[in-house]
Formats: sequence, C-alpha cells, structure tokens
Amino acid sequence: MTSSKMKRSWRERVKRGARDVCWLIVFVLISSTAVDWWRSRDIDTSQFPVDTVRLLDGRQQDLLAMSQHEPVLIYVWASWCGVCRFVTPSVDWLSDHAQVVSIALRSGSAKKVNGYLAHHGYDFSVVNDPDGQLSRRLSVKVTPTVMVVEQGKITAITTGFTTPLSLWLRLAL
Repeated sequence: MTSSKMKRSWRERVKRGARDVCWLIVFVLISSTAVDWWRSRDIDTSQFPVDTVRLLDGRQQDLLAMSQHEPVLIYVWASWCGVCRFVTPSVDWLSDHAQVVSIALRSGSAKKVNGYLAHHGYDFSVVNDPDGQLSRRLSVKVTPTVMVVEQGKITAITTGFTTPLSLWLRLAL
C-alpha cells in the first residue's frame, strides 16, 4: 500500500470517527433534554412557590426578592445522592460568582448537614429539608435538581448530572 493511500485511509477513519462523535453528542443532548422535560413536567414554572427560607445559619433568605435583581440558582441535593457528589463541586464553584441557594433533601439534622458541608469544604447557602416538605412544594422528585429563578419565575430546570458550563449557561441565558 502506498503512503498516499495510507494517509487517505487514516484521514477517512478520523473523519468517520469525528462524524460518529458528533452524532453521539447530538443523541446525548436530545436524550438529556427529553429526560429533563419528563422529570420536570409537573413543576409549575409560572411562579416560584416559595418566597422565604431559613438557612442553616439561621438567617432568613427572601428568594423572590433575590430573583428580582439577578437569577438565583436553586440546587436541590442530598448527602446520600451519588450524582450529587459530582454536581455539588460545580455548584460550590458557581456560588462564588452567582446567587446560589441549595436545599439539602432528607440529609439528616442541621448538625449532620453542616458536618457534611465542612468535610467537603462547601461554602454555599443551604436550607435543610429533613422531611422533604420544601422539596414537595417545589415538585422535586429527582436529586440533583437545579432550577433558575428569575423575577419570581422558574426559567430553567435540569435534573441529574450537569456540568459547570451547563450551570453557568442556564444562569446566563
């Protein structure tokens, strides 16, 4: 086989591989969007159903007032959630650049949640939801769930694994 045929064959394999990767990305994006839609179809986005919450440190946080000035990322997670272990560091990073309020779903007492946060070095605002009452009001059925609230309305929802770029884009758009 000549050198030019080998180069052409190699190029064709690379082009074919790139095309296959592009189709895989399209498939994953479409599937992910469909799953997000399915999981969040019961959530009323016309008005955020919670106005104020009490953070672990005892402070009251007015989510609706916060959302009037800039978007607020609401992150529903759990200490026992495997996927949350991958998403939470991204949320922690984002909390240095945007408004983030998280809800610890059925993760134990305030002392236990504080211990979990300290152990992992997380520094974002947390509401403890030990019995799931707040999460039920939000119609959250999957952890993690991320919502963006702007001017009192939910403008974006995603569930499951998400990347830092995806979180940032949801806030920016």
